[in-house]
Amino acid sequence: MGTLANHSRATQPRSGLSLVEVVMSTLLVGIVLVGAMNLLGATVRGRTKAADMVRAQHLAQQLMTEILSRAYAEDGTENGADKIYLLLIVVGQEARSEYDDVDDFHGWDETPLFTRSGSLIPNTSGWRRRVDVTWVDPADPEIVVDSDQGVKRITVTVQRSGQTVAQLACLRSDKYPPLSP
Repeated sequence: MGTLANHSRATQPRSGLSLVEVVMSTLLVGIVLVGAMNLLGATVRGRTKAADMVRAQHLAQQLMTEILSRAYAEDGTENGADKIYLLLIVVGQEARSEYDDVDDFHGWDETPLFTRSGSLIPNTSGWRRRVDVTWVDPADPEIVVDSDQGVKRITVTVQRSGQTVAQLACLRSDKYPPLSP
């Protein structure tokens, strides 16, 4: 009878897990968890980048609309060249609300960002807006020229943490009145 009892114990199924099975299960769960965390991080970064792009485009359009609502050139001056030179000296010292033509915005560079009236735009720490106004060839607006030929290219660049997020360029002609604000 002793041999029959020993034989029945040997064929009984085992209960519980071995140490190897526990280690392998833990390893697999760890690999899946790391992959899930990487995916979550990539998703959050992607959404943040998309939100930044939308906000940067809005900030660029806001400033461009403000610029395009101004006259082509300073009243009473020939082609506005003297105003561009003067603006480079005093940029940042006068409010944009005083600007009356597109040349006044040449060289505008602000961080943090402000509205036309000078109010701080909330949550714009780390953001920067720059404006460049150049005379261009009417036949080929990609070519910058040294004198006014009736067309200016206005470029608004928006950056966040030193990285360009949006850039908006428009052409302004002396043949058409400014856009209404």
